Amino acid sequence: RYFGKDEWTLTQYGPQDMNSMFYTLYNPRKGLIVVDGGWSEDADYVRNQIRKCGNKVDTWIITHPHEDHAGAFTQIWQNKKGMQIGRVLTAQMPSPEECLSAAPWDNMDSYEAFLALDIPQLTYVKAGDEFDLLGLEMKVLSAFDENVRELSRDYLNDGSVMFRVKGPRKSILFCADVGKSMSNFLRKKWKGELKSSYVQMGHHGNGGLKPKFYKKVKASTALFDAPDWLMYDETGTYGTPAKIELMEELGCEILSFNSAPNSLPL
Repeated sequence: RYFGKDEWTLTQYGPQDMNSMFYTLYNPRKGLIVVDGGWSEDADYVRNQIRKCGNKVDTWIITHPHEDHAGAFTQIWQNKKGMQIGRVLTAQMPSPEECLSAAPWDNMDSYEAFLALDIPQLTYVKAGDEFDLLGLEMKVLSAFDENVRELSRDYLNDGSVMFRVKGPRKSILFCADVGKSMSNFLRKKWKGELKSSYVQMGHHGNGGLKPKFYKKVKASTALFDAPDWLMYDETGTYGTPAKIELMEELGCEILSFNSAPNSLPL
């Protein structure tokens, strides 16, 4: 669903059975921005969505190199099949060895596959950077740096690119997989700049950022990149139900993979 030839549309996509992250920001007259893309197994689905938008990506933002975020991009980059891809933005992470030393539970396979790609138009972003996305205003609020190194051991998640995009009508804060270790720091650093119409929930809404952070965002819609088993977990294993309750208390409409693709005006 799109909101008109001159309008920007934000769309959240997602499979019904897995956590993932894939968004497009599309204006038929201006072009296409892609955020992440999901698992390597999602590559054909991502290709099809991009093909519907003209098969040209102006900017592709990879929030961090975990498989459920960067896997599809890695597959597509290796065989573009005619797709045009402009600049690629991501965070410059420590080496896989250092990341694994800090977080022995993590998996570096997807990160190593991403590092093996030859991407001439790759740009590493840092907090405070601003970009023009075909007229949309993008500001980076966090990406791996010494603050992440000091506050967290979970470098790939907490070092994700957190950014805000402002459109003609609405705005969205993408929290990627940033979690509680960074929550107080980022809330105090950016204060009123966190305020956004929509918020993509940190780490799929499972754990992630603290309530005081989301109170600062003051969003009207919360986007959970999660299937129903994660949204409505009854085992007590996951923190997603508590985050849903929080966001509902803050007056947010809740969107998830249950109704995806979810399209919103930007």
